Amino acid sequence: MNFEVVGYVASGITTLQISEERYRVVKSAKATCLFATELEEKFALLIDNFYELETELLKLAEASRIWPNRDHRDTMLERLTIDRRLVNLLTACRLYVDQTDHGISALFGKFSNDLNRIKLFKNQLYDDCWGYRFMEALRNHVQHSGLPIHIISHNSARVSGVDQDYSQYTVVPQTSVKKLAENSSFKKAILTELQEMGEQIDLRPAIREYIDCFCRLHERIRETITAKLANDRPVYEAAIVEYSNIEGVAVRFPHLHKTNEDGTADEEIALVAHFLDYLDPLRLRNPTNRNLSRTFSANTDQKRS
Repeated sequence: MNFEVVGYVASGITTLQISEERYRVVKSAKATCLFATELEEKFALLIDNFYELETELLKLAEASRIWPNRDHRDTMLERLTIDRRLVNLLTACRLYVDQTDHGISALFGKFSNDLNRIKLFKNQLYDDCWGYRFMEALRNHVQHSGLPIHIISHNSARVSGVDQDYSQYTVVPQTSVKKLAENSSFKKAILTELQEMGEQIDLRPAIREYIDCFCRLHERIRETITAKLANDRPVYEAAIVEYSNIEGVAVRFPHLHKTNEDGTADEEIALVAHFLDYLDPLRLRNPTNRNLSRTFSANTDQKRS
């Protein structure tokens, strides 16, 4: 194998021989930086889908407040809209779980303590949090059997305040336990828990608890890679600076190149920094409210007593 840095100069292409060890160090450092970036992207995808689901419910509640006369067709279309939002969210959650496991395995090793601790943490979330267990089972149902929402209800309730009472409008997505039971593959232990709760299950509490769990999981994965990222990012950034100039000549588009003995290309690693400029704003944006399952948003101007 041959290891070198390749780049473009005014006269054409320039190369610099490097050791296999140097190649592997820079490659590993870039992999860490890429995983950190992709981790934040996946969480942003997840939390943005949660935001869209929640704001869809608020929007539909506002519609029922302004136009209270709903017909069956309106309700069915609204149910399908919420189904779409929830399916998108469940898909983003599964993507996060699967791909973060794969990424941690690639960084630390398939049998590493780091990967094992993350898996144990997820198992603990499953055991401790009803919303996590239920939504995992519901996601499997969505993938293999049917849509998750079977009923939506438009509710209004009188809310007391300092002066006059107000009416509060909500839209409640629900799943039918009977419908879920028709899926023979639906996890029996979860189905038993559902049957003890009633025929129709309000999905909102479970969804919010599920997302709370992912916020905790994201924090734990961040902690797992913190030391490695702190070590590898400067290594990768220094390599970009070092190989942007070869023998006193400025180099454009430098990349590491591994070739076979016969000269055929085996692997190429671009030395680029643009994704790191993107990583920092994502890391600042992604921290969320730590208690999504016990807070809510409303647009009321009512003064509460």
